[in-house]
Amino acid sequence: MSTEEKVSLARQVQDEHGLSSALAALQLPRSTWYYHQNQRVSYTEKYAHLREPLEIIARNHHEYGYRRTTPELREVYGYKVNHKVVQRLHKEWDLPLIRGTRPPKPSGIRKAITAAGDRINLVA
Repeated sequence: MSTEEKVSLARQVQDEHGLSSALAALQLPRSTWYYHQNQRVSYTEKYAHLREPLEIIARNHHEYGYRRTTPELREVYGYKVNHKVVQRLHKEWDLPLIRGTRPPKPSGIRKAITAAGDRINLVA
């Protein structure tokens, strides 16, 4: 069970059983409870300022993964970010899909039809 699930479960039973017993039953530290109540920010919100530069890099350089994107962010845009952050943001925002989509190669039949041009009559 993830920490977020434990926190939401503790929040549901807090009024009925009390906070201390709920946290003890879930084996959730009190500090983690209060961290999630007051300071917890989602990963995408924390790094929302990087979305536009990462999308620009993904569109301009289709061959770049997170390993090449990280130095590009540092050198061109001036953001000093760990490669693990860039890798996680790539997964969150589906940037590998931008990078990985290519038009399919034409099949042999398509090549023959294109080569024949106006001389071919598919109806007959």
